[in-house]
Amino acid sequence: TVIDEKRYILFLNGLKSTLLISFLSITIGTLFGFILFLLHKSKIKILNIGSMIFVRFLQGVPVTVLLLAFYFGIFGSINIEPIIVAIMTFSIYFSSYVCEIIKGAFSSINRNQIDSAYALGFTKIQTFKYIVLPQILSYVIPVYKNESVSLIKSTSVAGYISVMELTKVSDIIRNRTYEAFFPLIFTALIYFMVCYIFCKLLDFIYKKINPRVVKN
Repeated sequence: TVIDEKRYILFLNGLKSTLLISFLSITIGTLFGFILFLLHKSKIKILNIGSMIFVRFLQGVPVTVLLLAFYFGIFGSINIEPIIVAIMTFSIYFSSYVCEIIKGAFSSINRNQIDSAYALGFTKIQTFKYIVLPQILSYVIPVYKNESVSLIKSTSVAGYISVMELTKVSDIIRNRTYEAFFPLIFTALIYFMVCYIFCKLLDFIYKKINPRVVKN
């Protein structure tokens, strides 16, 4: 499955595409999600309502449909690389969940803690650094980890627009060998390792910033 005809090169190229799409989509989606959160908190009503509708729409549309709509609809008449369309689609899709995660984190903070910090003489920066930020991160990271892993696995549909990612590679090898089990199992193991390493990295960060875990 892997060695014959140098098929490991196909797997390496597929892994490269999957990692590229996942990393850029998570990074860009996180930044865009924070912008959506700021728009949601805006006092300008049209921005507030617009961001809410945008987030609800993205959460209600399957990512596969969104990907096909972008590639064959919005960019159908433009000569653009499929992997760029995939990154744009997954970034926008992921941003809606990041926005909701940040909203939930901010709403979980007790306002009395902030008022008490001001009463003790903390500045706004100190209050955010020592009171608000640690609690936000301790709430965000576990949920963020789950959504990020879901995104990494969702990149498997990028093959629908001819992106040579891992699942597409396994399908090509299956057509060559007429054997579906081993290519898919090998691909599943690669996805598992990627998600496992990513989860361990976020768990390490979570243990470093969560005061309760540090104390224990």
